[in-house]
This record gives sequence, C-alpha cells and structure tokens, in this order.
Amino acid sequence: MVMTVRLVASAFAGLVSVCWLTAGQVQAQGLEQDIISEEGTQFVTEPEPPPPPAVEEPVLQPQPAPPPPPAARRAPPSEPAKRPRYPAVVILLDTSDSMLNRAPGGSGTLLLAAKSALKQVVEGMSDQTRAQIWAFNTRLHKLKMPGETRSGFVRVGRPGSRTRERLIQAIDKLKTAGGTNLYQAIIRSLEIFAERRDQAAYRSGERFPVLVVISDGEDWGKSRYTLDSVLKAKEKFPLVTVNTIGFNISRQDKWFADLCRIATHPQGCAPAGDRGQLQAILESFYRYRPPAS
Repeated sequence: MVMTVRLVASAFAGLVSVCWLTAGQVQAQGLEQDIISEEGTQFVTEPEPPPPPAVEEPVLQPQPAPPPPPAARRAPPSEPAKRPRYPAVVILLDTSDSMLNRAPGGSGTLLLAAKSALKQVVEGMSDQTRAQIWAFNTRLHKLKMPGETRSGFVRVGRPGSRTRERLIQAIDKLKTAGGTNLYQAIIRSLEIFAERRDQAAYRSGERFPVLVVISDGEDWGKSRYTLDSVLKAKEKFPLVTVNTIGFNISRQDKWFADLCRIATHPQGCAPAGDRGQLQAILESFYRYRPPAS
C-alpha cells in the first residue's frame, strides 16, 4: 500500500514538473509539436502581419492624338507660260510727191529708201503676224492680198510663203502721186480695227493691234479732217497703239510735234534720217512692248 502511494506521488510530481515547462523548453527538449494542444501553447497572441500596402494603379491620362503626318509639300504653282502676242499691224506709208526728194546718203529717193526698209521688215515678220499695208497721198490705197480676212488682214506665213512674196512685190510697185492727205488716212486706218471678231482677239490679248504711220510732211489741209479729228478718232479705239515716224525730218520741225500728239505714247514717235534707221524703228514699232511697270 505504502509502495503504491509513493508511486502515485512520484508520478504526480513529474506531471507538475512537466506542466511548468515553457513552449520553448518543450521544443528544446525535442517534444513533438503535435502532442501539445494548440490552446495550451498560445499564451501570447502574435499580431497578424499587416496586409501589403495597396499599390495604386496609375491613372492613365488620355494621350493626345498623334499629329497628322505632315502633308506633302506641294510645289508652288508654276506661272502659266506666257503666250506670245502677235500683232495685227497696219502700216500706212506716205506716197505723196514729196517722197521723190533725195534720201540722205545718195540712196535714191525717199520712196525707194522707204520701200527697201519696208520689204526688209516684211521679210523678218513672224509667220503668225497679221498685216496689211496702205499707201496714201491724195487718196488712200490698200495693197490687196489673196486670203484676206473680212477686215483686210493677211497672215504673213512662213518665210518664202506666197503671201509674203506677194506683199513684197506689191511694195515694189508703189509710186508717188498728189498731196499728203495725212489726217484722213489715219482716221480711215483706225476704222480697220473695228471688226467685231478682231476686237475679241484684242481684248483677250491674243493679238495686239498697232498702226504705224510713215510720213515726210504735214497734212496738206485739203480735207475736212483736222488734228482734233484724229485725236477724237483715237479715243474710239483705246486698244490700238498708234506709232508715228517722221521720215527725213528732225525733231525741230514744227509739224513733228503734231505727229507726236497722234502717237499713243511719247516713245512711239521718232524721226528716221535714212533707210537703216527707218527699218530699225519700223521693226521696233510693230512689235509688242509690255507696258512699263
């Protein structure tokens, strides 16, 4: 009996001793975790680790639309090619008796010198030039050509063309006679440019109308026309450029001032002393010159 009590006491003491062991000692002594109840070992509650901070997702800002691709550079518009302007020229040649006077330099009469210069001008005309030639003294006489338009113009044609040759032959046949009916001849010549179809070409710039007057003397005063009559007639044809040449006269001659009043522009009036000068002035006066800017 005494033996039994001792055994029980000894066993109880061992049990108490085991109960005072800490959890760390239990582990140190190699006790298995699964033999101890979970409630018996959690004397201190470990705080749960805080959750990881929430990562704010960046707010995507709306991106601006990409710029449009650069437009292909357009080449600057090229200027339209300027069309050549061809003349519709009327040449008015004085064939009064005074043109029988001797030309300077011993080259025959004034008429022969004038005809020589005029033939050279016709030879050098562009094939697109429309021309007509008139001679005036007491009367006005036109050198008629085949293929004339309603208003009397002929296209000169290529070098050596029949029209060009016929013009030259007609110039050769010109003769002098009578007085100088200058004012009437100019007024009648201006009326040549009144043809409606020709006017359309002048307004569009396809053709430029020009009247060139060659004379060696003043109007002889035998008609009802005066200088004022000529100036009023010019106002009716503002598109026509009138150029005047005083042949074998000087700028100091009294009536040369009247020729310059008839000319459209001051530079469109000039004296010619001989055949060479006359040809050069004729060629410059029937060609197109753009207006001064």
